[in-house]
Amino acid sequence: MAELPERVDVAIIGGGFAGLATAWALRRRGVADAIVLEREAEIGRFASGRSAGLGRQLAEDDDTAALAVRGAQLMRETPHWRETGSVMTFDDAALAEAYLARAAKHGVAVQPLDRAGVLAGWPQLAELRVERAIAVPSDGVIAVQPLLRLFAADAQVALGARVTAVEAGRVTTARGVLAARVVVDASGAWAGGLTGDEPLLSYKRHVFILEAEAAPQAPWLWHLGSGEMYLRGDAAGILVSPCDASRSEPGHQDPDLVGEEHLRKLLDDTTPELAAARITRRWACQRAYTPDRKMRLGRDRDRPWLVWAAGLGGHGATAAPAVGERVAEAVVAALRG
Repeated sequence: MAELPERVDVAIIGGGFAGLATAWALRRRGVADAIVLEREAEIGRFASGRSAGLGRQLAEDDDTAALAVRGAQLMRETPHWRETGSVMTFDDAALAEAYLARAAKHGVAVQPLDRAGVLAGWPQLAELRVERAIAVPSDGVIAVQPLLRLFAADAQVALGARVTAVEAGRVTTARGVLAARVVVDASGAWAGGLTGDEPLLSYKRHVFILEAEAAPQAPWLWHLGSGEMYLRGDAAGILVSPCDASRSEPGHQDPDLVGEEHLRKLLDDTTPELAAARITRRWACQRAYTPDRKMRLGRDRDRPWLVWAAGLGGHGATAAPAVGERVAEAVVAALRG
């Protein structure tokens, strides 16, 4: 555990993907005088550490997709990305066309799939409504905890250092006060709360492990549209999320029966075989969005000492290295004045 210094060039609030990737990117740029202030006794305690680890490059908007594509490119340089490919299915042909256009724009190779191609990997989804489907061979699976540790390696990380107040040049934590030339708000669902800004919108999403077997080497599958869900093979069975979204307070991510009911209804409608499978593990994570659902990255317009790394909206794992790069660039500009 890093000691709390009296002063630093950069204080980063939050030891999740956004904060740790920013510290990692700053080190790559030669900025060493930075500290990550994490409220808990371990890094990645909340949304980041609970990620399902799907390396998805094609997102719902161009800026997020650009970050995810760059993030995947950087992660391929590490041992923590395993290229498995993915299948994205759609119940709306227009939505599929939008994703195909985004793939072309960002240079992501895709292959069209017919229904038989989808069922070759996921025969359990015989009743899934599929209008269009695409395979993304360069998608993958991320080893979440090792990736967090990679970002944290050689960084100053102060654990149990919950930040209670922020102002220009000064950060107050549960472990003391430090001076900082630049402050990065990478506090996830809490972002904005310390600076009096509009709070983020936090949503809880459930993930389950089913006692079932996926086809060997089957790519993970994400169904987009009504009845959204994703599935991937896991050493313990099949990992599945009903992609539910219930509003929750920051840090409140305990699983509940509503999420399980949502899952059972989806499986009843699409895959009776999996609907009967026993749930062997369940957890919930939290996704945080800005009001306009765009990531808030970069320098604050009115406070030159404040830089944002917030509102990653569930894309933190794949986009993290690129988010770190973009935020680090803003930090360097702030340090230069």
